[in-house]
Amino acid sequence: MSIHNKISLIVTGITGAIILLLSIFIYIFSERSTFEMFFHRLEVRAAIIGHAYLEDDESNAAIYHTVKERHLKNLPDEDHYIIEFADDGSGMKLAQKPNLPLDDLFYQELLREGRVRHFSNNVFYVGELINEGGKDIVVVSEAVDTLGMEELAYLKKLLLFGFFGSIIVTYSLGRVFSNQIFKPVREIIDKVKGISVYNLNERLEDTKSDDVVADLTHTFNDMLIRLQMTFEMQNNFISNASHEFKTPLTIIAGEAELGQDEGELSDSMRQSLEVITYEAEKLKELIDGMLAIAQTGFDGVKQHWGEVRLDEIILSVKNTINKIHFNNKVEVDFGGLPADNSKLCLEGNGTLLRVALSNIVMNACKYSDNNKVRIRVTTDDRRIYVQVSDQGIGIPEHDLPQVFVPFFRASNTHKYQGHGVGLPLANNIIRMHKGHVNVKSKEGQGTTVIAYFPHLMEAAL
Repeated sequence: MSIHNKISLIVTGITGAIILLLSIFIYIFSERSTFEMFFHRLEVRAAIIGHAYLEDDESNAAIYHTVKERHLKNLPDEDHYIIEFADDGSGMKLAQKPNLPLDDLFYQELLREGRVRHFSNNVFYVGELINEGGKDIVVVSEAVDTLGMEELAYLKKLLLFGFFGSIIVTYSLGRVFSNQIFKPVREIIDKVKGISVYNLNERLEDTKSDDVVADLTHTFNDMLIRLQMTFEMQNNFISNASHEFKTPLTIIAGEAELGQDEGELSDSMRQSLEVITYEAEKLKELIDGMLAIAQTGFDGVKQHWGEVRLDEIILSVKNTINKIHFNNKVEVDFGGLPADNSKLCLEGNGTLLRVALSNIVMNACKYSDNNKVRIRVTTDDRRIYVQVSDQGIGIPEHDLPQVFVPFFRASNTHKYQGHGVGLPLANNIIRMHKGHVNVKSKEGQGTTVIAYFPHLMEAAL
């Protein structure tokens, strides 16, 4: 999950929780207020009914009824029940109770407190104990607050709509604000992605502020300065080493070859000079491999990059091998080539790619004792694949994880000449071209090396 989504979800969650709690509080407060107001209205009516019933003066009773009819509108399903007290021999008790869904606790509390309220199945009930002129009666009133219930239902819908609406709005605004907040960071990321070994001299623009983005910019710029210094030192070392190492070796090899032309040399001396020449050439090859690995590890700025076709590179590699090994059994399979030639193109350096693929194919020839080697080129919508398969000695399973380590040689290759630089060099070059190398092998059965690259259209995305 991206940090933008995390921030948006966190803000939305906190805001949603606050709004939900506030909505619950508003609804509970409104419900209690509505209930309180309706209970009070019903109690007023019960009191008027009770006092009118107990009034001995008919004129006063008429006044009670007039007040109720004129100033108090009838409530929905309003009804009133008057219960008198009767003496059953053991004391005064309520006479016949009305047929209402009220339990004995309702009447017990009514007699104890003088007033009681009850709400059940959207019906409001009140009980009033009224004393007038030394006579007691109980008035039980019921009614339905249709308007209040409708208002509460509307309020509930309104709060739910507001809650979910606020969630959507908060998440959307959170996305917008998080994008704005992280815009400087994205700009830094885009700028850093564009900096490579080819343009280490570039720097991020200084924001001249004291926030985290400015600290991040300064940190990246300091790192780029250190990287540039390190690369320049390595480049200088490679340039100097290339000259300082090769010149003495060339002189040694040349002097040894001249010494072999002397006619008065003994067999032992001639043999020694041949050994010197051979070992000097081996050392020169080793140094060339070391320098090549070092250069491909970082220095692509000196190389020309452009659009190259991988099938043409493969044909060039095959021609080179034909010149070196006349009796090679390398087969090239172009049966999987696409109709669209653009899928065979990639951004890269043709010379380096030839070196990389030549090393892979030459290794296949060498470690298969010049038996059949098959090169197959295929593509899909995103990549170009080069598969090199041989039927050679294979690689022991415990050695496979180290095949890309410079100067490492598998435990079963002692009788073959080599320095362990071919595959690491090929891997470095392929990685420079945003590709990858997979090696599958089984000892005694052969090895398959699969190199794949993003084709030109995919690499541009």
